Amino acid sequence: MVMKIRTIKYFLGEGFTGIWKNSLMTLASIGTVIAALIIFGIFILFSTNLNYIGTQIQDEQEIRAFIDESMTAEQVQEIGRQIEDLAFVRECRLETKEQALENLREDLGEGNERILEGLDEDNPLRDAYIVKLKDIAYTREVAGEISSIDGIAVVREAEEAVDKLLNIMEVIRMFSLGIMILLAFIAVFIISNTIKLAVFARRKEINIMKFVGATDWFIRWPFIVEGMVIGLIGAVIALVLTGYGYSYTTEYISQNLGMFRLRQFDEVFEGVALIFISLGTTIGALGSAISIRKYLRV
Repeated sequence: MVMKIRTIKYFLGEGFTGIWKNSLMTLASIGTVIAALIIFGIFILFSTNLNYIGTQIQDEQEIRAFIDESMTAEQVQEIGRQIEDLAFVRECRLETKEQALENLREDLGEGNERILEGLDEDNPLRDAYIVKLKDIAYTREVAGEISSIDGIAVVREAEEAVDKLLNIMEVIRMFSLGIMILLAFIAVFIISNTIKLAVFARRKEINIMKFVGATDWFIRWPFIVEGMVIGLIGAVIALVLTGYGYSYTTEYISQNLGMFRLRQFDEVFEGVALIFISLGTTIGALGSAISIRKYLRV
């Protein structure tokens, strides 16, 4: 156990010594990690918010089921219960014709009240159930089921808009996944080659250790520790810079383009931090392990 602790201390000491002795290459490696993770992080946040906006748009989609005027209050309530029992229905809310008229008046705004004069006494609108779904992919199916319920006069749903929205969201998901995979490969390639330069500068040291009988893993571990520390430092700096930049951007967008709500950084911090630290340390360790391999073949 004592030997193991001493060995671990040696690996850690040599790893940090290597970082200090090769400060120029260390800075280059850290800079590469920072740049790669910031680009990767920007796209993760961009993709996250696109999906989040898509969810908000999806929440706004609704089916309006207009009720026949001959239905009694009890029958209207029964219709509501039948709609609520349908699969994929998330919310079912009754909008009376009086409420519909008031909403129409608010939508028209001040100055257009005369258009609706006299409708309070003779309201031509109908009571309607406003239905929201758990998944808008089933809009057409649910609308058909609602239209078959006795007492439903007309069912309206934005079929074309829903189809377009679903297609756009699918394209965004596929494009986001493809770009993130591509960026991950680019990051691994760049960081591995940067670390390879640091290993190359110390090739004589590696060869000497090999000749005096050190095992491959005994030689390899200090470099792996060095790579992990470089990756960790780069990940933390990238996380801080990304956080500040993202917070500033979301604040600007919310003040000037407030159509949709964007996720705040504290809402995604844990996930982004986990990705950055895991990716940074893993790439650093793998880059060091792969880069040193050829110099162990003596």
